[in-house]
Amino acid sequence: MADTDNKIENAEKSIALLEMGYQAILEFIDQMDEISQLQDKIDITANINQIWAVFLHEIQNLIKMEGCALFMVDDQNHEFVLKSASPLSMGSVCRNEIEHQIECGMFSWIINRRKPALLPALVLKNKKTIIMLPLVTAKHTLGVVLIITAIEESAITQENMKHLGMLAKQCSLVMENSLLYDRLRKDHESLQKAQRQILQAEKLASIGRLTAGASHEILNPLNILSGYTQMLMLQGNPDERTTRYLTIMSEQIERISRIVNGLYQFSQAAGSNKDRIQINALIRNVFQLFEHEHKYDHIHNVMNLEENLPAIQGNVDTLSQVFFIMLSNARDAMPKGGELSISTKRVPSENTMEPMDNWIEIQFRDTGHGIPEAEIDRIFDPFFTTKASNNGTGLGLSLSYGIIQNHGGTIHVESQVNKGTTFTIRLPC
Repeated sequence: MADTDNKIENAEKSIALLEMGYQAILEFIDQMDEISQLQDKIDITANINQIWAVFLHEIQNLIKMEGCALFMVDDQNHEFVLKSASPLSMGSVCRNEIEHQIECGMFSWIINRRKPALLPALVLKNKKTIIMLPLVTAKHTLGVVLIITAIEESAITQENMKHLGMLAKQCSLVMENSLLYDRLRKDHESLQKAQRQILQAEKLASIGRLTAGASHEILNPLNILSGYTQMLMLQGNPDERTTRYLTIMSEQIERISRIVNGLYQFSQAAGSNKDRIQINALIRNVFQLFEHEHKYDHIHNVMNLEENLPAIQGNVDTLSQVFFIMLSNARDAMPKGGELSISTKRVPSENTMEPMDNWIEIQFRDTGHGIPEAEIDRIFDPFFTTKASNNGTGLGLSLSYGIIQNHGGTIHVESQVNKGTTFTIRLPC
């Protein structure tokens, strides 16, 4: 009887152990399933901060921690830079910890080993354990995650470390895909921008070729028509109807003359003489001239010109013409008044291969009626204008585009209806 009881007791213990093992296996499978689905939880268009938020949540599910920080490799100087910390107050502590680990040589060992590691904390006074998770892929080292926990090293199991390591690998792949997507998106935008510039340049070149020979042929008969019209207006005392017709003819002849003269400028070299120009001084001179010739007291002017800007190589006459066109368009966009803001500043190059502070940015911002979204892509086209038919030829912005391009610069517009328009010009130093 006693033997039977012992057998039953041993069988029950065996069953209990099997159940515990079975539950452990199920829990392990669930954890592996969650880790494998990390990529499904993050959209490919997500940025690093969004990926980090999901990754941090997964880490918190695996281990009890007091602080956690993400360090990413900077592409320019190849240093590990603090990207985010949780909580934020732990940021400086984690940065100091990384610096001490670098000094003692452990950091490089962990990165080269490419596996999670347990380390004693060097900065925190109380006994803390540091877990470092390298974020690496087959080709790149993206960064490292630093976890601070009060759990003793002996209490952190190999199973915990394996889970964290698998999670870090999944996160690394997601981050690499996101960075690659972002790089491809920027390259695609650059190609689209270059394509638009090429198309615009071809339009201007076509106009130049078309008008090079035609301008002279058009202006000659136009001058004859203008002369006869003026002569008829001076002869005798024409009746009111005749006077009105002759006035209309004179106005239209003048309009044709403005269009042809504007076209003629496309066929000429856009200011081949280049001098050293101080942009702020040139803007002030053009503004004073514009203010003298065009009274617009109903508009409030604001200038924010950054001091000590480097000089640029450019043609004074053609750049003055561009700035004059910007001021004229802003005035016409605010017939009932508003604010015109002119600013300059030095900006870094978007191309990491070029030196920093490589551009001077000039902005003309008005609070006028704005440009409809459907028309924004056409404003640099020759003959396209948003003004009334008698107030513009549609050549000013096309001419400005050509001049800025001839200087190696760019011109960009942003606008909202009834809120205003901003023209941004960038010229190389």
